[in-house]
Amino acid sequence: MSEKEIKVVGMHCPSCVNAVELCLKDVDGIDDAKADLESGITTLTLSSDVSDSDINEAVEEAGFKVE
Repeated sequence: MSEKEIKVVGMHCPSCVNAVELCLKDVDGIDDAKADLESGITTLTLSSDVSDSDINEAVEEAGFKVE
């Protein structure tokens, strides 16, 4: 297991945080995602290597952007 932090922009409310966490948890290799509304930092718990493009794609499909 490893952790990775990403900065997600566009979250404005708790529902946004929930959407970001759920979309990331659906990515193979991501076991958990915890997003912080105030800082925009999302901490990912990874069980295997996940490409940045897979992470970016999941976040963008949910309507947000990785900075």
